Amino acid sequence: MARRRQASSSRLREATRLALVGALAAVLTLGAGPAQPSSAGHVSTIDEATHRMTVTDHGRTVMTFTVGFGKSHFRTPSGTFHVLGKNEVIRMTSCSANITCNPRDPNYYALTVHWAVRLTSAGVFVHAAPWDHAIGQADTSHGCIHLSTADAHRFYDFSRVGDTVIVKNAGGPSGS
Repeated sequence: MARRRQASSSRLREATRLALVGALAAVLTLGAGPAQPSSAGHVSTIDEATHRMTVTDHGRTVMTFTVGFGKSHFRTPSGTFHVLGKNEVIRMTSCSANITCNPRDPNYYALTVHWAVRLTSAGVFVHAAPWDHAIGQADTSHGCIHLSTADAHRFYDFSRVGDTVIVKNAGGPSGS
């Protein structure tokens, strides 16, 4: 009889422990509400009308850059985004972006890209584009936002996951 009570008590303790672990996990993930930006003071506004990016920290402008946007059939989406991640170096291909996997297609690309700040899970980034000699003058990307290598490095170093990035007047499908 004592052995049954001991086994029953042990099962009850284990069940209680698992319930508490489950409740804690629920509170930490679901109960916390929607994800909030981790750095509410960092807000970047990128405007296709001016081809300018203004980076602020708690309302104070800390950087401005000339930028490039998506070309006519690959418009950069307008909207409010939050930085999802950062890559010092990333391989970007037209195949992974669901554009084309055919190397003979004029929209095919396979590039090693530096200082990439991810804005969408679909693959819109702010990144260095040393091959783009028309930044600020013509839109040549497949939807990403192009910066010079030096500017992209500065923006990458400043940015944190959760930062707010507002893209306006870009003409692509809304991202917010």
